[in-house]
Amino acid sequence: MRNRRTAHPLLATALAAVTALATVSATLAVPSAADAATPRAEGTPMPTVEPITGRTTPFGAALQDLRAAGYVEREYRVTLTDPQVYAYTGTSTEVSASPAPPSPEGAYRSRMLVRLPKDPADFNGRVLVEMLNTTAQLDLDVAWQQAHGYLLRDGWAYVGLTVQQTGLSALNAFKRDPRRYAGLGLNLRTPAAVEAGFTGNRDPSLAWDLVSQVGALVGSGADGDPLRGYDVGRTYLTGQSQMAGYAVTYVNAIHPRAQVYDGFLVVSRSARATNLGWSTDPTSTTDAQLRLAGGGTPVLNLQTETDVSSSPLVRRPDADTTTDRFRLWEVAGSAHNDEWASLQSLDLIARDFPLSISTDCQWRPPTTVTRFPVRYVWHAALDRLDRWASGGAAPPTAPRIALSGDRVLRDRDGNARGGVRIAPMDVPLARYAPTSPGALFCGLTGAQTPFSAKKQATRYGTTARYVTKVRASTAADVRTGYLLREDRAALVAAAKKVVIPRR
Repeated sequence: MRNRRTAHPLLATALAAVTALATVSATLAVPSAADAATPRAEGTPMPTVEPITGRTTPFGAALQDLRAAGYVEREYRVTLTDPQVYAYTGTSTEVSASPAPPSPEGAYRSRMLVRLPKDPADFNGRVLVEMLNTTAQLDLDVAWQQAHGYLLRDGWAYVGLTVQQTGLSALNAFKRDPRRYAGLGLNLRTPAAVEAGFTGNRDPSLAWDLVSQVGALVGSGADGDPLRGYDVGRTYLTGQSQMAGYAVTYVNAIHPRAQVYDGFLVVSRSARATNLGWSTDPTSTTDAQLRLAGGGTPVLNLQTETDVSSSPLVRRPDADTTTDRFRLWEVAGSAHNDEWASLQSLDLIARDFPLSISTDCQWRPPTTVTRFPVRYVWHAALDRLDRWASGGAAPPTAPRIALSGDRVLRDRDGNARGGVRIAPMDVPLARYAPTSPGALFCGLTGAQTPFSAKKQATRYGTTARYVTKVRASTAADVRTGYLLREDRAALVAAAKKVVIPRR
């Protein structure tokens, strides 16, 4: 049996990878698990859903052996019901809605990938919906890449959702099954978007109802529900990098209307947010539209060191009130793109998409792409978000990475000061940089430079002493909530393989 909770009732290179310290003193009375659920808004329509089948596995199918983990993967065509388009009312987050114009294809359709335990008894009642990242011109499941270890061992269900026409265009170039995705389309084809050409494919107008309708469907038990027969208790929405901009807009402007998600994990956001519809400036600009505010629904913003910003619209204070439940975790040493996720992205592209990728980041030995395991903090963030949304304790309020203006302050090793610090930063063997020299996405790709043998020997003496320090560091992180016990075991096991040179 998988280690699971009892079901609740209700990245070599990143070229293809996904491109005010204050503590609020007011505390939130801890509600019961039932009371903590986000109230479902009546009237959010549900889409029509039908299975997508073909002679091959889907575009973007999981690289992991799902069968060995007791999981299955299914793919569905999603047809929107009476889709709306939205516009902001002035500079606020209030929106007006109007019916979307008729689709050139007859209906607006997208697709979703669903990964879930084969046996409903192994399901923990939690669903993670990811807005798939299309920075590399195709769908990439960044959240799954980083967090699948946790999701699989804990019994979560996962939904990967194509929310951009860019992603659908890539599906039509699927090498292994060119006909599989015929008839899908999310493009309004407004005159401005058509004139904009390629960037017009990023018109977000229909993403909002797509995300809401899928959120309403999952766990409803209605016809087409991909989790019908599974006891769904909580549903969470996540977006990383480009899709973090979508997540900010969804949380601020759409969630107050739809109320179909129980919490949000926003990862690697910039100081921008996606506009509600197509315009020559695709980002929102007002303070209200950029500052994350979930209206009382838990929001955890996970930032890598690459993404740290001094903007008060991003580095806003944590909060624990009935109308604002927010946490910001900045992870020292981590990078927007790392080896773990980038290798997965490259493998997926090589299998499914006609895109040639070459290594172009200018690392000089012994410097390499970063292997800092930010995935473990992803695991803890999801776990703590779920506990919070289920009526448990809020995630810890984390120290911010130390900045002077926009410059990260560094310690004697050249590593960032402050922030969430797991063992590779607390007991370091390398200097971690949040960017790499080179073209394209190298500016978002981390690098690491190992300490010299002399420095390692002087600092730690023996492997046994090094392991002891890692044990202490990881134990503290488990107690605080930035690391899960299973991941502590993985970091300690890795530490035992390190050979500290003799002095």
